[in-house]
Amino acid sequence: MKNEKQTGKKSSSEETSKLFNELNEHFRQWSEDNETRMNRKHGWNEITRAYWGQLPGDWPYISKITDPRIRTSIIEKDARLLNKKPKGKVIPRGGGANMIKASVQNAVLSQQWDNASFGGSMQEKLIVSSQDARLYSSKFAYVYWRETVNEDGEVTFSGNEFQPWDIRDCGMDAKADHVRNAKWFQHREWFYVEDLEDENKASGKTIWKNLRKVKSKMSSDDYKVSDRKDNTRTSQVLSIQGLPDRIGQDSSYPVIEVVTEFREDRWISFSTRYGEVIRDIKNPNKHGMIPVSQLRYYPIQDDAIGESEVEPVISLWLAIQAVLCGYLDEMILKMRPPLKIVENAVRIETIEYGPEAQWLMDDPDAVTEMRGNGEAQRWFETTYAALVSAFNTAMGDLSQNTSSVDMFNGEKTATEIKQVAKQQNARDQRNQNELSDFITDVVTMWIGNNKQYYFSDPKNESKIIDLIGPEQYEEFQNLGLSDMTFPDESIDMIQGIMEQTNYEIGDGQLADMVDASMIPEHPFVENPKEQDLSKLLVSPKLEIDEKQNSAKLHVVPQDFDGNFAYIVDVKSMEMGSSEEYIASRQLGLSMIKDQTILGLLQQEGWVPKVKDLIVSILNEGGLNDSQRYFKKAEVAPVQGGAPGPGGVSPNQQAGGLQGAPTPQAPGGSNQPLGRPSQVSGSAGLF
Repeated sequence: MKNEKQTGKKSSSEETSKLFNELNEHFRQWSEDNETRMNRKHGWNEITRAYWGQLPGDWPYISKITDPRIRTSIIEKDARLLNKKPKGKVIPRGGGANMIKASVQNAVLSQQWDNASFGGSMQEKLIVSSQDARLYSSKFAYVYWRETVNEDGEVTFSGNEFQPWDIRDCGMDAKADHVRNAKWFQHREWFYVEDLEDENKASGKTIWKNLRKVKSKMSSDDYKVSDRKDNTRTSQVLSIQGLPDRIGQDSSYPVIEVVTEFREDRWISFSTRYGEVIRDIKNPNKHGMIPVSQLRYYPIQDDAIGESEVEPVISLWLAIQAVLCGYLDEMILKMRPPLKIVENAVRIETIEYGPEAQWLMDDPDAVTEMRGNGEAQRWFETTYAALVSAFNTAMGDLSQNTSSVDMFNGEKTATEIKQVAKQQNARDQRNQNELSDFITDVVTMWIGNNKQYYFSDPKNESKIIDLIGPEQYEEFQNLGLSDMTFPDESIDMIQGIMEQTNYEIGDGQLADMVDASMIPEHPFVENPKEQDLSKLLVSPKLEIDEKQNSAKLHVVPQDFDGNFAYIVDVKSMEMGSSEEYIASRQLGLSMIKDQTILGLLQQEGWVPKVKDLIVSILNEGGLNDSQRYFKKAEVAPVQGGAPGPGGVSPNQQAGGLQGAPTPQAPGGSNQPLGRPSQVSGSAGLF
């Protein structure tokens, strides 16, 4: 038995060693590739320096001023494309899915988008992702479910999150074309050992293992200090600013470098420095995907990272700086030219530029200024304009008020302006397609996380989403989530009561019976575990307050059943989308003034909702409370009712209770008690 146990331990140790070697091989492959990408000519480090306007160390000019065109171009592109929160829509894909569930999930996702603020707002994190994708070819972001618990064990936050990662710390399967078809993806980060120990204590189980071995090695003479980040790579941003990288320098809180390999079925974390696997768990997400999204604007063959937008223009950028600095050097020479001095004919210490200066010399011609040929100044405008035009064309970003023909001429032709806008829009639309795929991938994982984690706490049988303003709850109201229905059984019951009392029931009593018999079209049960049916508390899924300015949407686990997809309208994020939105609706308003169009709509059984059209225009223009500027008109009831389709009056359409006198409705109306299938709100039957 002893030998069997020893054999088992040896086998387990060999398996762990084999796993570590496999993980370390993957790490070595991508870290070597990233080292090359960083340090090659016009690589990531040089791109970072160019973005910050850092000139090469061997710059041959006296002047060292830079034109920050790369930074301006990147910022302008992201400002155009990511100007505000995107509009998206969850759509059902069968398997128990429907539009009501899709709309509820859309409201949940919208709330989570606003709450995903760990490390910055979603808008800010999207801009960071877009900026880095333009600079370094791709951007990887971690998509996960985040939950925080206070000291009392109470959950203080629970929801989807999004965390952009530095591409220098990311690597994936070399055979993959995209992260979505990669066998594995690795990410390197630095953890406080104390945080890993606290996570084990909070969970009540060993998530991070072998921490004692790691701490023992850290305190040994061989290591002594924690893992310093600057030993792995130099931060170009901190270096340019003259700041040190402090991660790993705090002796009170030791740091460990951890590399995690994400696979579709398994997550494995290990320490490259100490040779220990410190976590090996099954993929906790039921969606079964590697929880990483990739934004890539320009895919290329044979490299899953893609193509940098900046790398191809670095040479042009350097040429622009050379022309600019060369011109300034020429100007300096014009203002303070070198002096030609006859030897021993001048006292050099007296030569200085300034008013009333006195130069002591034997011959007035002993000192003369050197005159250049002025060629640099003469060709500056032409050369600089040509380089800037080439740079703008290469970047596809011609939003600056510069002419591609003559940048020093303020007059632009209409054809030129149109061409500039066309080229800019074409590049932006291409980028929007990639951005759309990226956001869709992120939200698809969010939908899967919601299905798994949103009601993971068994204590939560339902949750409430507060909707402020009619604009937010109008969609749910149109879906009938606040509607009350009058069941046939209730009609039969009231019919029986009326017959028993010989129809001698007052209007108030009849109205009370009708109100008491109304049930929600889409009910929400507040106490679903109650066995006594008479004690069940039922309310509409959408509860609108009396002032009509807010509503509560009840979310239950069943709302996440089924298959759903997400469609994002990235065009809604771009600068100027509000103007296009308003213009399209104003066009709609002008169209419905046409009697021919109105007639065609009426023939098809449609009536334009003018008020909703006006509200949408005002809301998009920034008047978010536009509903309060409308008041329901008080129209006197028309006796007998207006004729309906085919000339039939509402009374004839409704039909009365067979064989019974027509009961009088509250308010004196003679409309009979019918069997309506749905009643909006709780205003009553009549």
